[in-house]
Amino acid sequence: MEDTHVHALDYLSVFRRRKWWLIAPIVLSIGVGYGLLETLPKEFRSSATLGVDAPSVSPSLVNQTPTLDNQERMRQLTQQLLSSRILARVAREERLASDENADAVGGRLRPRIDLSVPEPVALTNEPRRLDAFIVSYRDGDPARAQRVANRIAAVFVDENSKTREARAEDTSAFLATQLRASQSRLADLEARLRRAKESHMGQLPEQTQANLQTLSGLRLQLDASATALRGEQDRLSMVERQIEGMKQGAADVIVPSHPGSASDVAASPQGRVIALERELATARAMYTDKHPEVARLQEELAAARRDATAERQKPTADRLAQLQLDPAYRQLVTDREMARLRIKELQRAEADARTQIGVYQARVERTPMVEQQLASVQRDFDLEKAQYSDLTARLRAASIAENVERNRSGEQFRVLYAATYPTEPTWPIPLRVMLIAVLTGICLGCALTLAREYFDRSVHDVRDLKDELELPVLGEVGRIEAA
Repeated sequence: MEDTHVHALDYLSVFRRRKWWLIAPIVLSIGVGYGLLETLPKEFRSSATLGVDAPSVSPSLVNQTPTLDNQERMRQLTQQLLSSRILARVAREERLASDENADAVGGRLRPRIDLSVPEPVALTNEPRRLDAFIVSYRDGDPARAQRVANRIAAVFVDENSKTREARAEDTSAFLATQLRASQSRLADLEARLRRAKESHMGQLPEQTQANLQTLSGLRLQLDASATALRGEQDRLSMVERQIEGMKQGAADVIVPSHPGSASDVAASPQGRVIALERELATARAMYTDKHPEVARLQEELAAARRDATAERQKPTADRLAQLQLDPAYRQLVTDREMARLRIKELQRAEADARTQIGVYQARVERTPMVEQQLASVQRDFDLEKAQYSDLTARLRAASIAENVERNRSGEQFRVLYAATYPTEPTWPIPLRVMLIAVLTGICLGCALTLAREYFDRSVHDVRDLKDELELPVLGEVGRIEAA
């Protein structure tokens, strides 16, 4: 048995025999496709272009720098466009539904709405902020598609402005509430800090330097008081010795000169002896012993010594009574009393200085402990104060932003190009439907043709005869055309 070889002309022979099995499905598919184009519901697409106007107020002035990238911005705008609020308003204004079922109709509108960007913007690789958007709506009625697309764009622009204004107002109200709460907390912490400082007044860390300076001054004052006290004590001892000497009638007692003791009559005998001895020494330095002045002073000195000797021999009571009349003695007694008073004052000042030194020393030693106790309250106060300042600045910026949004001076959307009347449906696409119909007919015709040829057991040529009978063929008669 010979191998079977398929020639290209065999396919042509099959096509000639079974051409209607191939052509009929193709024609039928074309008819079905045309019927589908006539019977399938058509869908029209209308699009409106939105643009973003540049704000009339600098965004940096109101702290409105964009913080979203393009993907987040598209997601945010899509969510806002497809929100129930906007769709329900579109349904009511276009009379697509009543107020009761506006939300339900809005839900049916949602799958028909698309938000995209123009192709040049979508295809570019440069990082840029999106400033143009296309809002599309699909519907079976081209006029309604155009009308609803324009309504969606207008409602979105208006609702976006209202949303931005409401967001700015809510932000200002929220910041104002937070600022009042922070102010209340700051007042409480300030009161706590003030009470804590008042309870430790004089021991505060910021008063340490003043305490040290005061402590140093008190120590210097203590040293000066001690020095003055020793001087007054020495002076008191000297005055008491002079008073005691005058009481004993000593001739070597030096009585300090004062205006009331210049007269010889009022001077004491001992003082008179001393004064005459001084005058005699002065006169001998200038004259000889035979000079009348020297002789006179010698006589007066001898008389004064006799008076002094007599004075010492008097009873003690008489001498004291006579001393009471002596201005020099009274001056010494007054000086003694004054010295005692000054000593008491200096002793009291020294004691006060020591007490003050102890007080300030204790303050300096307690300062680290007080600083540790105040650290937590001071830290909370500083943090709350910083937060209060930050909230104040944020509220001021939010108030400016609220005024900007209320006056529509910020970034605003507007309709650049209104939606046009669609003339060609977006579904079904005629070329695509007919192409699918033709391809389906070709595939179906080929399948039917091959199946019919496979199940046909008739002999059509010499090769089929040889395959069937396994006999040699002596001759072949060509095709006889019917008369």
